[in-house]
Amino acid sequence: MNLRQYKTAFALPKEETEDLSYLEVEEGAHFRGHNLWLLVISMGIASIGLNINSPAAVIGAMLISPLMGPVVGMAFGLAIGDRHLLKLGFRNCLLMIVVGVASSTVYFLVSPFHKETGQLDSFRNATVFDSLLALLGGFAWFLGIIRKEAIKVIAGVAVSTACIPPLCTAGYGIANGNWDYFWGGFYFYLINCFFIGVGTWTLAILLGYQKFYINNPTNRGTSVLISVLSAVILIPSVIITKKNGTMRT
Repeated sequence: MNLRQYKTAFALPKEETEDLSYLEVEEGAHFRGHNLWLLVISMGIASIGLNINSPAAVIGAMLISPLMGPVVGMAFGLAIGDRHLLKLGFRNCLLMIVVGVASSTVYFLVSPFHKETGQLDSFRNATVFDSLLALLGGFAWFLGIIRKEAIKVIAGVAVSTACIPPLCTAGYGIANGNWDYFWGGFYFYLINCFFIGVGTWTLAILLGYQKFYINNPTNRGTSVLISVLSAVILIPSVIITKKNGTMRT
């Protein structure tokens, strides 16, 4: 294959119209009715899985959780300069955090089992590798959105980025007064959401959803801001990664 053929092979054509992609993102960003109840149910399943140390239950919860919709909506809205989508995603991100943490806290308050399990412990220390997984997950999620059939891709991203178990871990920390678990789980969730958003934002721009990105000073300022925030948010994960590496040696 020559260079031109290689370029063609790796091209990313939009299999659906931009309007349809926008509607899909907007629909996912809404957090009412079915999505809200799915969140509560998935938080319950994940909390039970973490409580009894069951990876299968945790994975099942991740598959049905609608957690990433508002994150992708907010990032896409930022990329295309759509204030409606940005506000919708941000508002529902806050809603899902409150509902998610409250659901898991209630479960762990009621549960007679308060022992720290291996599954719980694994979601309170976010490393640099988790940041990278989230970034790649954001890429994959957006590529799934612009395809005509994206169910398998989106399900795979939901499992690989593991957004829901850290929120359950934060709820466990509140219910048991263990603030190491609360802050560790919440940071794990934050770093996942942030880098999923960065991946979505990056691809939305690179694929031409924002035609005037290069000449738009607001977007250039946003790029600088996101770069700075990425560096700041990564600092704790770098420390944790270094600590874990030292402990293993």
